[in-house]
Amino acid sequence: MSAPSVSRLRLVTTWGVIRITARAGALVRCDLPVRQAARTVPRVLRRQSTAVTPADRRALARAEKFVRACLAGAKPPAVPALQPAVPGAFTRNVLAALQTLPRGTTVTYGALARRLGRPGAARAVGTAGGANPLPLFIPCHRVVAAGGAPGGFSAGLAWKKFLLTSECAG
Repeated sequence: MSAPSVSRLRLVTTWGVIRITARAGALVRCDLPVRQAARTVPRVLRRQSTAVTPADRRALARAEKFVRACLAGAKPPAVPALQPAVPGAFTRNVLAALQTLPRGTTVTYGALARRLGRPGAARAVGTAGGANPLPLFIPCHRVVAAGGAPGGFSAGLAWKKFLLTSECAG
């Protein structure tokens, strides 16, 4: 039995290319361009989609609306169906907990570890967040270091700061 085909959405933005992958009607991956400094605001310039099934076409259309709202600082529509492929129960639990964090709020790595019944696992929470394959859709940017420092973000701190600022403004 072969693996199901994947569909892709490519959004060319002022910060680089955002690549979103769907399979079986759910998003499985979102790759953000690494950005260290923010001299502009990320805006979509062009799109290219290769959807192989109607379900993927719908998922990618919803993903595009979600991304455009995020980049505009507006409240995005409901998150499309997600199927992140990540190893380990702890990482899956962290990603599930991230999805419950309200827009415009933050939590520390340590506090999230305590919520998961794993006090002292703040670094493991950070590692799990760093493994997030859907960073715009599973809001790992809402997790900060103790004292409010931003901590890390897989696509660079410019993205994390932009997402946090735009959520608080929108």
